[in-house]
Amino acid sequence: MKTGSQASFHVKQSTIAQCFSLAASDYQRHDVVQRSTAKHLLNSINASGRLLDLGCGPGTDFSALSGVSDVVAVDIAPGMLNQLGITQPEQIPLCADAQALPLKNDSVALVYSNLALQWCEDLQSAVAEIERVLQPNGECHLAIVGHGSLDELKQLGLRVNDFNHLDRINACFDAQQWQQLTIVCQEFTVFFDELKPLLYSIKGVGASVRATTDNASQQARLRGRQDWQQLTSRAEAIRQPQGLPLTYQIMIVRGKLVGEPCAIL
Repeated sequence: MKTGSQASFHVKQSTIAQCFSLAASDYQRHDVVQRSTAKHLLNSINASGRLLDLGCGPGTDFSALSGVSDVVAVDIAPGMLNQLGITQPEQIPLCADAQALPLKNDSVALVYSNLALQWCEDLQSAVAEIERVLQPNGECHLAIVGHGSLDELKQLGLRVNDFNHLDRINACFDAQQWQQLTIVCQEFTVFFDELKPLLYSIKGVGASVRATTDNASQQARLRGRQDWQQLTSRAEAIRQPQGLPLTYQIMIVRGKLVGEPCAIL
């Protein structure tokens, strides 16, 4: 039985869809960390069959996965699916919520999701949907933004959403349904020459949604040039040789569903 609580995102899914739709056309100019985590996920996938991309954004190139027969690309934001039609026209677009997928049971061989599931109001429902639509022996490869991410923004006095801890994410999975399941926290740090592109790596991909959570930090409002100058001065204090850092704690989930029960002769 699943136990444990999770950070509750008190924000309408329609608001999330709107924010990401508005960012769709410029998404790939700012998706710095998304490219890093996608590469990490894809390097360990060997599954074959139909792939479901949850929270597909403007699309991911899965051509290196020779065993994949076709891709169903799901996103809650219509604007992202419009971009998908340009970048990956061979993929099957589906505007839907990961927490209530309009797909049949046992209909996909692989579920891939890169930095999308942290926006679910009820992550456990999304995981239950993954378990439902996966075929026996099907695999999931997920990257979820976790607690402790974006600590540099807190140091600058900016608001940061309260993402789920590893144990809360683990509690969403029904262990009896998985023959293999690993959930590890991996740190990803990206660097920027200036503060503005650092902030746009969040805003520019639509991820500046203000979710009200139990422990979300408060945001210092920028009221003019003086506030911006003070913010840039604080940012320079955390500069490293590679540039201004922005650190994410990414929960990497890899699992293989149980197979069909053996027939008794």
